[in-house]
Amino acid sequence: MKRYVLEADKFIIEEAFDAQTDAESLFNPNYNVIPGNTMPIIVNDGDARAVVSSMWGLKPKEDQDDFFEVGQEEFSDNEDLIKLAKSSSCIIPMSGFYKWKETVDDPLPFYLRVLTTEATGLAGIYTSYEHEDGRLIHSFAVITMPANALVEPLDNRMPVILEEKDYGPWLNGNAPDMLENGFSGNHLLSDMSVFRVPELVNDPSNNSRELVQPIPKLRNYDGPEED
Repeated sequence: MKRYVLEADKFIIEEAFDAQTDAESLFNPNYNVIPGNTMPIIVNDGDARAVVSSMWGLKPKEDQDDFFEVGQEEFSDNEDLIKLAKSSSCIIPMSGFYKWKETVDDPLPFYLRVLTTEATGLAGIYTSYEHEDGRLIHSFAVITMPANALVEPLDNRMPVILEEKDYGPWLNGNAPDMLENGFSGNHLLSDMSVFRVPELVNDPSNNSRELVQPIPKLRNYDGPEED
């Protein structure tokens, strides 16, 4: 997943994930989230859940490069990732995400979302370190899985979209077992929508609701069905 959208307001996110925060600025709509952006994530904070500010792009160790996504399969033989999943799992609120269809001319952008909720929870992991000024800095990565039949014409991967019943177990130390069992997006097929959107989204500097407005399907184009 290279880009995503979050346009749900503070009330919707707090209600959807049973988490609280006093930071109003975290919830400014962002229609073109890219790696390096600072976004809200949901983490365990003692006996409660909290919404915290975090940068998209996780740096696992001082001498390692950061990464913005990791496949669920990579956890099976990576002790460092397993430890992160156990102690530092997070949920990433999202309204929808973009995928691009490769064509002879230019890649065509599509927007995908779950229709049954205004705020979808993605599975993620995060790290934290203390800045020299004393601030606690968080960074996160999205976990991906094989694409379902709706996403597959665009890409063979999609983010792990958690069901509401999984929020508690995911944040409470059960993430490694859940990853070992594996996630699938097949149950989402009846609840997901995909449609082509303006190529304005290709420019990361563009950020407006216009980016997620559907445009007519191209004739003679063999792409995913649009709802």
